Amino acid sequence: MAKPNIAFIETSLDDGSFEAKLANTAIKAIGDRAEVIPIDYADLPMLNAGTDEPDPAAALAIRDKLDAADGVWVFVSEYHKTIPDSVRNLFQWMSMPDTKNPETGENVLHNMPACITGVGGSKGMVPRALLGDLLEANGMYVFPIEVGLSVPEEAFQTNDWVMNEADEGAITMQANDFLNFIQENPIDRK
Repeated sequence: MAKPNIAFIETSLDDGSFEAKLANTAIKAIGDRAEVIPIDYADLPMLNAGTDEPDPAAALAIRDKLDAADGVWVFVSEYHKTIPDSVRNLFQWMSMPDTKNPETGENVLHNMPACITGVGGSKGMVPRALLGDLLEANGMYVFPIEVGLSVPEEAFQTNDWVMNEADEGAITMQANDFLNFIQENPIDRK
């Protein structure tokens, strides 16, 4: 496999978010061993199951980016002990059958290797578990090694959190292992 493409999804799209800090650390850990494809879903409308409208341009653009990816890395933080509705909406849109493969009913996420890194109280355990269930329900192949980092309670108030060397080391190790996982589990694109 050539240099893999990894789509990065943050559960918050704010530049200074905890998720952005996780993603930036992962980018440094990956270095030049993979290309990172940022997924911006801010313009994605809520999916209305009763509509006969074609997919909006935002959904098609994200689907094209994911179709070019060899894996997805999702960065999640504690959000009222759940994951944001906008993230659920993103995966609902992407779980729709791919128009390129209507006979199989598969979606762009089918068998896609996925990695989860979380941060928050209790190391973001609840959102990581919910996210893992969501990804598996959408046919993704979830990498079994997750990283969960603790954030001091005051950091939630100030939005000021600095990762320590052990945190960065955990993400670096996860990056190394996830790159191997992608190599060992290539997507069968028909």
